[in-house]
Amino acid sequence: MTEKIKVEFEVKAFGQDHVADSEDSFKGLEIGRVKVLSKDTTLGELEEYIKRYYEEVKEHYGTQPEQLTAKVTIRATEKEDQMLYLG
Repeated sequence: MTEKIKVEFEVKAFGQDHVADSEDSFKGLEIGRVKVLSKDTTLGELEEYIKRYYEEVKEHYGTQPEQLTAKVTIRATEKEDQMLYLG
């Protein structure tokens, strides 16, 4: 049985917005997704998830955001000299 890990994805889009009666305005959109993946998951596979989430965010954002960022988190601790994945 392959060990599973919980992987958290956060994707954010933000940039300047144009709103009547405002000199400056900004908008942002953020999504969070959690996947339970095989410990053997590659960086390339994580990149594919990020690309999908980028498309989802851009679709909801409405226009091309000035900045688009992603953060991937894998939580782990050490117990008796062994890596223990949390989640």
